[in-house]
Amino acid sequence: MKGLIINELGKPENAMHSTAMDDYSVRTVDQDTLILHLFQHEGVNMGLDDTKIPAFEKGLAYYHNHDTSVIVRNSGGRSIVSDSGVLNMSLVLKSNANMYDNYRYLDQFIRDALSPITQTIDTGEIIGAYCPGNSDMSINGRKFCGTAQRKRLDSVALVCYIGVDGNQDQRSSLVQGFYEAMDYDDIVVHQDFMGTLSSLTGLTLTVPQVAQLMIDELKRRTDSTYEITGYDTTQDAFKNSMDMTHRQNRVLSK
Repeated sequence: MKGLIINELGKPENAMHSTAMDDYSVRTVDQDTLILHLFQHEGVNMGLDDTKIPAFEKGLAYYHNHDTSVIVRNSGGRSIVSDSGVLNMSLVLKSNANMYDNYRYLDQFIRDALSPITQTIDTGEIIGAYCPGNSDMSINGRKFCGTAQRKRLDSVALVCYIGVDGNQDQRSSLVQGFYEAMDYDDIVVHQDFMGTLSSLTGLTLTVPQVAQLMIDELKRRTDSTYEITGYDTTQDAFKNSMDMTHRQNRVLSK
């Protein structure tokens, strides 16, 4: 199997472009290729479920009043916060496995990648964390990684965010304020249920260091790898993915 690394770290931020890249990847990935996409951006990365809350306009206004940009991603359902201390990552591959097996693949990939710094990762929903789900990854009961997936025919994009360092309490407070602004009680975020890899391991870690661990794991799982910083955006197929991403984000301007 070949490994393709799409490394956007250090490039100018373009959240819409990064989201479209994942859509393009899942539409075009070859049978014998495993794609690893690494990127960052500033602001809230929102799933579709949050856009369907009845008082969504109030929540969106809350984010804007806190000078927080928002983008709607194409996987998962709830808000997460991205900033300079958060690594966003996608694995794209051909897969006919069910949803649970796909999650297990991503879970094991992350565990293996992070094994040089910790071997005490648990998987399971952390109630009180933002964007909770059965595939939450935590250390000592505090979530540092959330995962999601998007299936298209026989391809799947397995996506996650990893809180590496920075002020996780501030991130949690921001998202809790979003739900409070809409009087939405189904999601309640508590600061005590989230942390970062740095705070939970006692190590001083950076996003590039953790990204390199992911690259190393990709290399262990593939016969050969090559790295690019992005796709040819002039291709019609990529333009279609970008158009789809823009249509998905129209809900933010209603």
